[in-house]
Amino acid sequence: MALDRPTQSPTRQNLTRPLAALGLLLVAAVAFASPAAAPWVGIGLLLLAGPAMAALRWRKKSLGLREETDALKAELQLTRQALELSHRRHRLLLDHAGDAIFLIDPKDGAMLEINRGAEELLGYSAREIGALSLGALFPGHNRRRYLRLVRKVLREGYGEEGSLIFRRRSGAQFIGAVHARLGRLGSEQIVHGVVRDVSSIKQTEQELRRKNRDLLLINRIVHRAGESRDLQEMLGGVLAELTENFEADGGGVYLLRHGGTILDLVVHRGVEEPVLEELRRLTPGQGLAGRVAASGQPRSAADLQIDRRLQSPTVRTAGWRGFQAVPLSTGERTVGVLFIFSRRIRLFTREELKLLLAIGKQVGTAVAEAELFDALQWQVRLTRASNRELENSRRELKSHLGRLEEVNRSLERLDRMKSRFLGLASHELRTPLTYVLSGAEYLLGTLGGHLPPEGRQVLEAIHVGGKRLNEIVDDLLEMARLESQSLYLAREKVDLTALIGEVGSHFQPLLQERGLALSLGGMPTTEELLGDYHHLRRTFHRLLENAVKFTPQGGGIEIAGARRSPSDVASMQPALSPFAPAFFASPPRVPFLQVTVRDTGIGIEPEEQVRIFDKFYEVGDIASHFTSQTRFGGKGVGLGLTLVKGVVEAHGGLVWVESPGTPGGGGGSAFHVLLPLCSAEREPSHGRD
Repeated sequence: MALDRPTQSPTRQNLTRPLAALGLLLVAAVAFASPAAAPWVGIGLLLLAGPAMAALRWRKKSLGLREETDALKAELQLTRQALELSHRRHRLLLDHAGDAIFLIDPKDGAMLEINRGAEELLGYSAREIGALSLGALFPGHNRRRYLRLVRKVLREGYGEEGSLIFRRRSGAQFIGAVHARLGRLGSEQIVHGVVRDVSSIKQTEQELRRKNRDLLLINRIVHRAGESRDLQEMLGGVLAELTENFEADGGGVYLLRHGGTILDLVVHRGVEEPVLEELRRLTPGQGLAGRVAASGQPRSAADLQIDRRLQSPTVRTAGWRGFQAVPLSTGERTVGVLFIFSRRIRLFTREELKLLLAIGKQVGTAVAEAELFDALQWQVRLTRASNRELENSRRELKSHLGRLEEVNRSLERLDRMKSRFLGLASHELRTPLTYVLSGAEYLLGTLGGHLPPEGRQVLEAIHVGGKRLNEIVDDLLEMARLESQSLYLAREKVDLTALIGEVGSHFQPLLQERGLALSLGGMPTTEELLGDYHHLRRTFHRLLENAVKFTPQGGGIEIAGARRSPSDVASMQPALSPFAPAFFASPPRVPFLQVTVRDTGIGIEPEEQVRIFDKFYEVGDIASHFTSQTRFGGKGVGLGLTLVKGVVEAHGGLVWVESPGTPGGGGGSAFHVLLPLCSAEREPSHGRD
């Protein structure tokens, strides 16, 4: 405010002015008077000097007051500027604070002032907030909670509320955490509060509490499943936990039986008897629970009363409404179905469904483990019974092995006796056979022309029979030499093309008689074949004779050769090992010549293809055997293929047969002979040089 100049008092003014006038008159008189008037001049001067001095003193004082007033005005201006600056500074701090700040009247809780943070949080301006009712800011009972907080601050000086609900201008609500203190603004008390939006924090806390509850539920179910060995008891406890936790009216558990074809309602809770009868008749794919069992996917219904998928009328009668079914699964396999229901309209939330699915996996694993445990128990019982049987079998086997060893010793003695018998018989038969053959030849040569036809036929039959018997004796002797590894094998270069041509020429009359076609393929000539010409010729003679005997009229026979590298032979090991396991004891290191005798005959059954090389083995009934070398189907003593195998293996080779057909069914046979070329690296298994 402006300051006025100080003024003289009225009394002082009344005295000063007359005295000054009187002084001036005296001075004037002195100036024009005689010397006798001098004393009066002095008095006039004195009268004039007093007011003048007083006037000077008052003027000096007035000048000082004016300067002081100007200084006070300047100081006041600076104070006003500082106050305005401080006000702006505090307002700036208030508006730029990170939290929403309120100034509250402690008497009625009215909002007096808010900062910019509060304006942004609520959507109201500071002017609007002052005229706003508390009911618009705090919905429902939150207004009373707010006023209780204000009264507490007024009473205790501090208060806080962690979950007060505010309503924004837009109508949206949020949860605010309020911290308030009591303060002063001048001489008046005021409450200043800080508000933070904690909606997301509260939501997170609520989510964490829900997840903790879910984890605790799963933990209880897992413990229950792990502690119980009784499957029905475990499932009943799990169902009770779920109906209580989800506030359901009931539920049940199905298990899939017999490879997933039957639904077995194992446990149930809160299900009426008429509904129970229908639920027990459900099959996979039927109804909501059956669809879960068939698909492995959850099914739900907010209101079964209007759901067209429901196939049980008794469920509607019982008042079931909200329904949720989830699979009990382990890995990719569904082992059962869990369902719960409510008698009020209810749509299970996504979080509830996730929890039920997680529980379904845990329970499904427990069910699978329980079923596995039952199966293992059954297996243990079977194993114990099997062990008892095995122990009995071991005792019997031990007894049988003793008898078998005795039988083997007897067989070995018999085999040695047989071998000695064959050797002795062969040697002993040679002399009388020589007599018979030479005698028959002599009689045919000397008396043949003088004998009647019947007599000549008898002599010819004796001569032919003697020759056949001589061939059998030769075969027996050769077999004995092979078994004793005393068969002599020459080591000479063999022209296999000439050898096979010679064998084929020998069979030409018989081939023409039977109407059989023989084709001879070329043989590789790039490498040498070393072996015994005589024994190889007899080997291929036997193979060609075998093909002729078992190829019907008009059939064909083919003989062809091919070179096989060591890797080619090694790759055939799985197929050839059954014919000669010892051949592959060491890997092949030299090339081989493969000679194949293929016919269009009656074929050989697969189970007979290895056994036909056994000694004295012939396919078919022995009563049907006859020894003709020309008649179709003729059979001998069972040594021909055995001798072929022995001679080929004595040369370090291998023989095997392939036939897709069965006897009488056609398809033909192919006998393959594998002989080493440049056999210096693979020595023959028998013979001497």
